[in-house]
Amino acid sequence: MNRTVLTLLVFVLAFALGIASLALWQSRQQDQRVHEEATILLDRVRNVMKMVTVEGDVSELFSSTSSRDVTLYLPLPSRFSFDKKATVEVRGTVLVGYDLEQLDISVDPDRRILTLRNLPEPEILAIDHELVYRDLNESWFNSFSTEDYSRLNRRAKERLRDEALESDLLARARVQGNAVIEGIEYLARSAGYEVVVVEGERPIRQ
Repeated sequence: MNRTVLTLLVFVLAFALGIASLALWQSRQQDQRVHEEATILLDRVRNVMKMVTVEGDVSELFSSTSSRDVTLYLPLPSRFSFDKKATVEVRGTVLVGYDLEQLDISVDPDRRILTLRNLPEPEILAIDHELVYRDLNESWFNSFSTEDYSRLNRRAKERLRDEALESDLLARARVQGNAVIEGIEYLARSAGYEVVVVEGERPIRQ
């Protein structure tokens, strides 16, 4: 066979194999489908009266390490410790304000008095957070499970709550709450009413 013809034949064969391989790869890619299912469960709907006065952004990097002791027979019993460690960055927004469910407002039109009872204390109303797993190291006999990830998520939210309680967010929310009361008093006085704030049975502001 002529050398030129042989070279041309090899080239054509290689080109045909390349085209066939590309077609096969594309067909496999087209056959791959992502199937997702979502189930929304709505257990209960209730009316709430909550007033957010302060929100703060909190972030923290923390590590969690757990160990598991395993006895191996080699052939004598030998005890080994296997660790797993997670380094997690948690970022979130903490909403602080007042739950007004127990607030009681009464109006005496004859005496022109507006009475506020059961004023709530500022509290953390909600925490919106996300986790970023910076590092996950696990052992052969001690790997991460779905329960571990759930526990890390709960622990991260608890740490954000602790950070918020140690900050000045509650104090700032209390200042904002007092400003709201002052605004109510101003509007009431403009309408010819007096505002009385009662804690228990004792007025604390007139």
